[in-house]
Amino acid sequence: MYKKSKNTSIIYILLALTFMVMISSCQPAAPAEPTLDANMIFTQAVETVAAQLTKTALSMPTATNTAQPTATETLALPTATATLLITQGTGLATSTATVAPNPNKMEFIGDVTIPDGQVIPPGAKFIKTWKVKNVGNTTWTNTYRIRLYAGDLLGASSVNILLGKEVKPNEETEISIEFTAPTRTGEYFSMWILSDEDEANFGVPFYVKFVVGVPASATPTATSPATNTPVPATNTPEPTATPTT
Repeated sequence: MYKKSKNTSIIYILLALTFMVMISSCQPAAPAEPTLDANMIFTQAVETVAAQLTKTALSMPTATNTAQPTATETLALPTATATLLITQGTGLATSTATVAPNPNKMEFIGDVTIPDGQVIPPGAKFIKTWKVKNVGNTTWTNTYRIRLYAGDLLGASSVNILLGKEVKPNEETEISIEFTAPTRTGEYFSMWILSDEDEANFGVPFYVKFVVGVPASATPTATSPATNTPVPATNTPEPTATPTT
């Protein structure tokens, strides 16, 4: 009896299991989840971001472009006059200055004394003279000057000597300066030039060039001593008186 009851329980269990399997097989199968495509996911993300940016841009105010003024470059034409720019503080001053040529003209005629290379004893004083001509249209006044231009002063009274006379146009004149030869032997040079009342030089420079040394002395010419030549005496016969009859 006990065995029979046990068999019956087993049968009931098997039937229940069979029934449960049958029921579960009758239910519809769950749909399989699709496989995700990486390219499709990236494309959808880009489209989403682009749509969001477009929406943000449409909600922002539109900037208005303001035209900037255009700088106009002005070209300055060259002029014959010189332009001087003076900056003082923050201001800028412009002035135009034109340099006019010196109307004074001079022509060098030549040396009057002390030619180039003359030998002068050490410490000796001498006067150098030049001849020049006024070839301009202005009159040289007595306030014009003779100025040291180059070389040594060589004992001259000043580097700026008054002309001391008037020279009209087309007139010739002589200019003289006293020099003192140095005590050392050698060749020396001093150059001068004329200048007007405004201390503007004009004409060509003129100069003195000499040698300090002992001048060569003249060699005396030997002469023969005088000889006394005896003069022979000549007897002149006296005339004989002729007797008269």
